[in-house]
Amino acid sequence: MKPFEEHFQAVIAKPVKDLNLEYTTFRETVTPGIDFRPYLNEDIVNQKYVQINVMDGFNPDHVSQMNNHSIYHLYEYEKKTGFISDIPATNQFSGFYEMPTRFLLCRYVICLLDDAMRKHAPVELLAIRKNGVIYIGANKKLERIDDDRVMAAFGGLNFAKKVTTSIDPSFETHHSVVKELRLENTVKRTAMTIFISSVVRAFDHKNNVIELKTVKSNVAGKIQNLPGSKARSWWLRALLSGADRIVYGLRRQDMVVHEVHEADINDLTTGHFHFDGNELFEFVFHLFERIDNFIRGDGQMCLVRPNEKGEIITPATSADFNRSPFW
Repeated sequence: MKPFEEHFQAVIAKPVKDLNLEYTTFRETVTPGIDFRPYLNEDIVNQKYVQINVMDGFNPDHVSQMNNHSIYHLYEYEKKTGFISDIPATNQFSGFYEMPTRFLLCRYVICLLDDAMRKHAPVELLAIRKNGVIYIGANKKLERIDDDRVMAAFGGLNFAKKVTTSIDPSFETHHSVVKELRLENTVKRTAMTIFISSVVRAFDHKNNVIELKTVKSNVAGKIQNLPGSKARSWWLRALLSGADRIVYGLRRQDMVVHEVHEADINDLTTGHFHFDGNELFEFVFHLFERIDNFIRGDGQMCLVRPNEKGEIITPATSADFNRSPFW
């Protein structure tokens, strides 16, 4: 079976709004709540002739700018708040069997699966069942972490710091939101609930999530000039975080942002781009269903390696944690 080619059952993804689940991480510390929200300086949007040096203060010997968002943070957040048990299973959708297992994961996992489907990117996931919830993390060691990636990560964070009223100037603090996504398999009449955590760099004054990005100047302030893969990446990240707006800076070769523009997420689903998540969420449903059937007991773990030939799922042990500094 080839999951990237076979047509799976039709799956509809339905975001569940108004959860208001947020937390802030500092290294291994998790603080639930909204106290550390970064708010966007709206005056900077749609401005030309700005001068924002996104590499200001860069130190190549510091890697704290790399975001170590992990399932450890998600587990700690759930343990401190018990938010999943406070959200009842969705029963008002008649005609669907509700899977009792819920899934909690970082946005990065879904983005990696999308890359695996479209570009055959290598993926390794670790899934752990704990208290009726399956936590899924990704092995980021498979990524190519070179000087360019480290600089890009710093530049993106620094841009966010310079255009928001960030409470903590440290590059080791990250604020996250958790969104609920309901996947309905219309053929099997089965529904699955997943909770997705996303690091958020900015909110607007109405407390809506905003995606912040920087991109090379040749985009020229027009979203349709983005390369297709980058445009889809922006769209998917905004979709998963619940953002309707994408604010992006045009970056010259000297790494100075000289213009700031904005786009609506609908600009990436209509017009030049027509992105949707139909195939992606069909694959996610299929894969998570297999994981649910593979690890049935509390504390059980498995490694998952999706590729163009199929999904390889094998039992995992505590030693597998060492395969990645964070999952």
